[in-house]
Amino acid sequence: MNAFNHAELSAIRFNQPLAPLGLSPIELLEVLLEQNFGVEYRPIVSVQAEEVTGYQAAARFWARDMRPLDTGRMFAYLHQNPLLLFHTELQMKRRQIERFPLGQHAANQLMLDLDIDSFMEAEQEPSNPFIELFKLHSWSERELVINLVENHHTADAGRSQRVIELMQQNGIAVAMEDAGVRWGMFSLSAFLDASIIKFNGLELQRLNASAAEATVDWLVSAARRVGVQTLMSGVSDCHQFEWAKRLGVDCVQGRLFERQNIAIR
Repeated sequence: MNAFNHAELSAIRFNQPLAPLGLSPIELLEVLLEQNFGVEYRPIVSVQAEEVTGYQAAARFWARDMRPLDTGRMFAYLHQNPLLLFHTELQMKRRQIERFPLGQHAANQLMLDLDIDSFMEAEQEPSNPFIELFKLHSWSERELVINLVENHHTADAGRSQRVIELMQQNGIAVAMEDAGVRWGMFSLSAFLDASIIKFNGLELQRLNASAAEATVDWLVSAARRVGVQTLMSGVSDCHQFEWAKRLGVDCVQGRLFERQNIAIR
């Protein structure tokens, strides 16, 4: 059996995401105030053309010693302080737009995940700064698409519809996350108003084969009839890519394409 030396073990430990609770409150605050966060741009691939057409920006956080922090747990921590969540999310969106590698692989579409809680906190302001930021860039060389990432219960479905309406009024394209999966709340009005319907193929394939195929077939057919694009995430191998292609999905993303990820600190 191959053994790891101390340097290799140290490197493995260093690259493991650190839970935010492993830091003191002061250290966590330093991460946010010193803006120790960055972006990982993940490719969105056209199924038919088999080429990168855009990127989705994912948030990344680091401790002062540059150890990566668990992003999901970091946002869970931020949700305990709505004002801090709003401030961090707004700064993160500015950075994700500014650092977008426009023209990489001839791709110009940038998808940004928008936390609905932070957006609704911004609604307390006379002019929502998220709307103002997106308006500023939505008609630039980038094709900006806002992805609503929380749609897990009835209240979120209602708030998602409100966000979509505000985006539409300001000429900003919207994607709806996790349509058709077991934890999602499907909203017909949101489906009709969104520019992109995004669903997790890996989760759907955990259903029995006929149910998974019927769900994707319905989503693709309905989206095509109303002029909405479909995007399947969670594509980790060629078999899943071919499955998406056979069912007529427009675009895919996932681990199969992670060699084309672009990380920027």
